[in-house]
Amino acid sequence: MDRTARRLKHRISALAAVGLVLTACATPATKLADETGPPVRGGNLTVRLAQDPGSLDTVQNTNAGVTYIGHEVYEQLVTIDADYQPQPVLAESYKKADDGLSYEFTLRKGVVFADGTPLRAADAVASLKYWVANGSYAGSLKPVLKDITAPDDSTVLVTLSSPFNLVALVAASHGTGIRKESDIAAAGPTGIPRERSTGSGPYKVKSWTPGQEIVLERNDRYQPPDGKSSGYAGKKNAYLDTITYKVVADADAVLNGLQTGLLDVAEPSHDQYDQIKRTDTLKLGVEAAANIQYVALNHNPGSLFAKPQAREAMNLVIDKAAVMAAQGVPDLVSPSDGAFAAQTNKAMYSAAGKDRWSQHDPERAKKLFEEAGLRPGQAVRMITTDEFPQFKDALVIIQSQLEKIGVTATIDSYDFATLMGRKNNEPDSWDVLALMDDANPPVPSYSDNVQGLDNMGYPRDRLQPLLGAYNAAATPADQRREVDRIQQFTAENLPTITLYTAKSYVAFSSKVRGYDGWGMEFADVWLAG
Repeated sequence: MDRTARRLKHRISALAAVGLVLTACATPATKLADETGPPVRGGNLTVRLAQDPGSLDTVQNTNAGVTYIGHEVYEQLVTIDADYQPQPVLAESYKKADDGLSYEFTLRKGVVFADGTPLRAADAVASLKYWVANGSYAGSLKPVLKDITAPDDSTVLVTLSSPFNLVALVAASHGTGIRKESDIAAAGPTGIPRERSTGSGPYKVKSWTPGQEIVLERNDRYQPPDGKSSGYAGKKNAYLDTITYKVVADADAVLNGLQTGLLDVAEPSHDQYDQIKRTDTLKLGVEAAANIQYVALNHNPGSLFAKPQAREAMNLVIDKAAVMAAQGVPDLVSPSDGAFAAQTNKAMYSAAGKDRWSQHDPERAKKLFEEAGLRPGQAVRMITTDEFPQFKDALVIIQSQLEKIGVTATIDSYDFATLMGRKNNEPDSWDVLALMDDANPPVPSYSDNVQGLDNMGYPRDRLQPLLGAYNAAATPADQRREVDRIQQFTAENLPTITLYTAKSYVAFSSKVRGYDGWGMEFADVWLAG
């Protein structure tokens, strides 16, 4: 499976698991619970899972619940704070070589796993190598990675063949949680078995009843890093005695569970949003970022969109506001004006090229289609997956907008594997593909809105020098300049056309305190008496 397919399958599986558009790593909602009084230690928090994840292998397992639970059980060398900035966790510090070709991580002293085994650099090396070999996020790192080694028990050394923004990628990747070397060695064809789920985080696995529930309990050996709790970073407080993740597949049962108190936290469906908003005993947090919905344009010679005039015409004909307005709850969608989500990831967002992305001129689009050689009766061939309905819904609206200027368009929808097969093996058989991408990529090369999909004929050879310059940038100001150049390149070449940004929301009981909606993160959460 190619880089795009692996990564998108992970995202599609996460979406299907919860039944809505979400990211496990989004900007936090405002704290909504009344948090008068000090935190209270004790009690059980019940959280809904859409299905049993089967294992806690955060690298190979595509189930959304793995990410949620993984952040309670495992810690990373570095992770992201609420502003998406990397912060040390298991690493006491890290150092980038002057030439940008190596990174040295020094582990904190005294950290042990939940079973009392001391943390060693060898554990981190094994974990990172497993992530690189099997993780979708690591795809952009593989071409430049030389080795990951442990010069001693407290040092991890990553060597590269060319500069790369390694720390940002490791921090934002859920699969970089550090495990015991022996647990990594136990991995089989389907990943690390669930009985090998020992981490160093604030909670540990207490019991697992397949198909029913997973119970975590406080890890009394947890040694938190210094610093204020922020996002996944900083000092965490395991106030809860236990966290019970209860498998509830039916959407109506989720709402009933929240209303009756059987569930304390859940991610309900979009059509339940207004009802939950009106329920006095429930609070909700709307995430400020999630996924960018887009249509990718085929640059291969067998497609009309190999011509720049056709790509520009498609950008001009699509009424992005109309597509967004048709997607459901207004609170959960927002405009997007480029390759990255508008102002959700300050380090990555750029307004360069915004004027081109945001144009809408159907009459000009009609003329450009003619200039591109669109023949009378020739159809624009649009494809997507039927595993998530808003992709096809968007294409139906775009089909109508094309028909208004006299352009015929067809829509074919497939299961995800068939869709990827057609994209990869029949590159001349399609023109437009509707999917989504991460609104907050850790590095530009991770984004399909920058790199384009695999096997779609996009000029990555011309893009690579810009990505290389970003990876070699020495300061945030230098990175900002390179992000502007990358964004301008995407606006001129249009690997994709972004339609809108879709958000997620979390509903939770009013007795839940200290919760801000950050990625289903429950360290620092307590229950009111």
